[in-house]
Amino acid sequence: MTTKIKAQERDRDDEYGIIRKEITVFNIPPFETPIKCAKNLSTLLPSIKINEITKRVSTRTIESFQKGFERPRDLRSRFIPNKLNLTILELMFDSIPDQDKMKSLANYWYASSEYTLFLPTAKAALLKEGKMLSEKRISDYIGLLRYLVELTESIGNFKAFIGTIPLLPIKFSRPFIKLYLEKGITAFAVDIGTKDLLNHIGDFRSILTDINEVIPLNKTFMYACNLGIPQFETDWARADDFLSLFAYVDAFGNTFKTKGGYGMPRTKPRAKRFIRRDLFYQLLPEIADSFNEVNQREQIKEADLVRSLIGVEKMHKYLETKKAVDKIAMKHLEMLPQKVKVA
Repeated sequence: MTTKIKAQERDRDDEYGIIRKEITVFNIPPFETPIKCAKNLSTLLPSIKINEITKRVSTRTIESFQKGFERPRDLRSRFIPNKLNLTILELMFDSIPDQDKMKSLANYWYASSEYTLFLPTAKAALLKEGKMLSEKRISDYIGLLRYLVELTESIGNFKAFIGTIPLLPIKFSRPFIKLYLEKGITAFAVDIGTKDLLNHIGDFRSILTDINEVIPLNKTFMYACNLGIPQFETDWARADDFLSLFAYVDAFGNTFKTKGGYGMPRTKPRAKRFIRRDLFYQLLPEIADSFNEVNQREQIKEADLVRSLIGVEKMHKYLETKKAVDKIAMKHLEMLPQKVKVA
């Protein structure tokens, strides 16, 4: 493997799983974490470092690519110069395609990516038989990921891999981790699957523990996406997606999966607005999230503030100023800190 994402610890808070790191990626100016990623913003804030480009990929997409109709340049046109452009493909397959389509997927994936190769995520149904997780289907998906890595390496590659790990009970997530560690990958993307991370601390901690046994967490780049928040009880909900920054997450991305699964009947979501002052979402009467861009900008600014505080003051003082972060939430976050080896 010719290129890796490199992480160097600059400071940390010992009470929570939050580390300020310098991240270096080939040909991109180094930047510090923790940060919030941007997606489809009309204008850029100076502190934006990661730009997400997401696309759902079906067998029809691959067939269209094979015929020359689907072009990677359509995704590349959304790159932002001097930023870490993450091309994230979400596989909409009902089953793993044949080898001819997998080969075309690998070529489409490589051509659509810049300096990193983000292993594709998958819809939950690809991992299940009915409503139950299937070891056979998960093994098939891991086989596809292995094929993408090995085929890419066999042809020649200068891009850094980011290994995608779905947030599952450790019995099912461990084979993903094993594959990536075997391949020398040091950057990981945890797909939370629209779950509330603070209610799945055990599963997340298990993933972090397995990685930390081989690579110290302060030497990894840890990205998380599709983070959920608690159900609205009245007109607000705590911003648990933002609080993932206190759980060893270096960069938290946006939600591009549909809560509850695709094709299922549901009411349209109510709009929500991120309130920086107290770290919660305000539920609004409007239909659909018309505040998506506003929320991203506010989250980016608040993540910049959090980063500036690491090593300067105890982070519990910051959290205590946020009315939405109660003692229970703080206890959940305090469960995450681990003995991180210094490499």
